[in-house]
This record gives sequence, structure tokens and C-alpha cells, in this order.
Amino acid sequence: MDMYLLKFPYRKILQPLAGKLGWLHPDIVSYFAVVVAAATAWCFYDSVNHPVLLIIAILLILFRMTLNTLDGIMAIQRGNLSLKGEIVNALPDRYSDILMIAGIALSPLCRNWLGIIAIGTMFLVSYTGMLGKALTVSWQHHGPMGKVERMVVIMVFTLVQFVVLPEKQMVQWFGIQATPMEWSMGIMTVLGQYTILRRLKGQLREIKYKEAVEKLDSGRNRSRAIVIYDSVTDNTRKVAEKIAEGIGCSVRSISETEDIGKYEMIVIGSPNIRKRPTPALQKYQDTNNPQSAKLVTFVTFGLPVWGQITSGTCMNLIAEAWNKKPVGRFSCPGYHQKYKTYKGRPNDKDLMDSFLFGVKLSKKLQ
Repeated sequence: MDMYLLKFPYRKILQPLAGKLGWLHPDIVSYFAVVVAAATAWCFYDSVNHPVLLIIAILLILFRMTLNTLDGIMAIQRGNLSLKGEIVNALPDRYSDILMIAGIALSPLCRNWLGIIAIGTMFLVSYTGMLGKALTVSWQHHGPMGKVERMVVIMVFTLVQFVVLPEKQMVQWFGIQATPMEWSMGIMTVLGQYTILRRLKGQLREIKYKEAVEKLDSGRNRSRAIVIYDSVTDNTRKVAEKIAEGIGCSVRSISETEDIGKYEMIVIGSPNIRKRPTPALQKYQDTNNPQSAKLVTFVTFGLPVWGQITSGTCMNLIAEAWNKKPVGRFSCPGYHQKYKTYKGRPNDKDLMDSFLFGVKLSKKLQ
């Protein structure tokens, strides 16, 4: 789970406080967060002379994160959401990031060039996140090095720096000698570049989805392909419908299927239940065996790690029942009602991936 999602439960905690600050405009809170960031930068800059400033810096970072969450809650509660508000919410935050990282980069605890690279990476992470809005897709929040993760990394290594400062500044890990603050900048840079790639990938996926929907001919393959499924908790049905939408064909549960021998492609799916498809799907396959159709298999799973690992086995069993080699396979997590795992799945991203999988399959029919 990306740490960005932690802001939602934190918002609930801060809602009563936001309600009591009716006399204060949300924009003032946003601007004050910049002042807090400047104070944090000074703490880092002068921490060699006064190590206790590192602890104060950690507290100020937590305070700034609280302010950044609080201003949004206040705006929502008062109905002050606007395009101007989005600018005020985002731009001061970027200045705050610059000030804080610059304070580390200019301090004796960090080589300047490393801090500059970290600032550049941080900007690109923020830019690629916001770029989605300009491209008329969603704001990208993929990690592993978003804003919250950056703050956590800095706080952890600041605490380590405080512990080692009285005797020495450097620590050696993996044969590399650097200060803890330099380690934090290095980690931010490496994971930040990976975050940039993930956000770009997310944007490209949404753009591809949007373009495919615009060109969609819903019935283009209705007579050539069919999606068949069995669903226990509705997860598999949702995925099946999206795959069918991407292909441009019909979708049926195993209880409603017609003669499937006339189709060129059959997409068949089931929940992964102990490495096997449902008994109902197994029975269906025993009595229906299309000889010449291309086969595609898909499954949904509700157990993290184990469910994903065994999904391949489940799909193999589906294919073996008809003695066919699949031309495509797809697996997707879904909410497990008993163990309460994968809550909210399949989500919008999962269903978008299901649709794009269907689009990919449609090209095999051309």
C-alpha cells in the first residue's frame, strides 16, 4: 500500500480540529506550512552546532504534514474547493519541499551535489504526478517515493543522524561511507526515479484506455468471441464484463451460456479456490468442449501472495480440461469476504487493466 493512502484515516482524526478553526482561512494554513518548512531547513543547516535541532526538525516535519492535511479538510468542510484552491494547495507545498531539502543540501551533513540531485528528482516526481491532470487523466499518486514516503525517509535518517552526530557524522553501509542525511538523499533519488517511471506508466495506461474507449465498437466481435465465467462473490463477473467490453463481444455466466462451438475465441474465468476453478466451472467444462476455438483463461484471487502464486496453477487446470494451450492469461485480485483482504478490489485500475487485456485479445481476432 502506498503511504499516500494513510492521509485518509489521518483526515478523520483531524476533522474535529478543522471544525474548530472556522475563523481561519485554509489558504493561511497552506502558507504557514511554508514558514514551518523554512524553520525545518534552518534546523538541518545548523544541526552540526546544535544536534538537538535534528529532533526539532522531525517534529516540524510532522507539524508541516499535519498542516498540509488540515488545509484540505478545512476547504472541503467550508465548500471552498476551487481551481485557485488547487494552486494554493500545490504550489506552496513545492516551495516547502525546496526549502527543506535545500536546508539539508547546504548543511555540513550532506554533499551539495547530492542534495541538488535529490531536489531535481523530487520535482520530477511531483511533475509526473500532476502531468496526468494536464493530459486529462488522473493525478498520479504511485509510490514508492511520493511526498509522504519522502518525509518518512527523511525523519528516519534524521533520527539516525542525531544518534551518531555527537561522536561522528559518517556511517558505512554496503561499503559506502556517507552521513545518514546523504543516505536519505540517495534513497530519495533512486526510489524517486523508479516512482517517476511508475507514474508515467500509469498515465500511459490511462491514455491507452481512454483512446480505446473512444474508438470502441461494442459489437465488433460479438459473433466471433464470448467471455464465460463463474463468480462466487461478484469479483469475477466484474472482470469478465470488462474483458468482454474490451474485446467487443458477449459475456455470459456458465448458467446462461449458449452453444459455444461457433466462436473463434472463448475467454473463460473463475475464482481461484485452493488452486482450482470452482466445481461448477469444472462441471461446465466436462460437458462443453469447443474443439477449434482459441482459449483464453483468467482468474480472480482473494489471498495476497499465495493467491497470486497459485493463480497460474488454477489457469493451467482450466486449460487442461479442454486440452488447449491458452493464447492469453489474466489474473486479478478481488475482495475476500472471509479474510477481508483486497478491500475494494477489483478497483478502477484493475478493471481498466481487464479492459485493456480485452483490447489486446481483440487484436488476435483481426
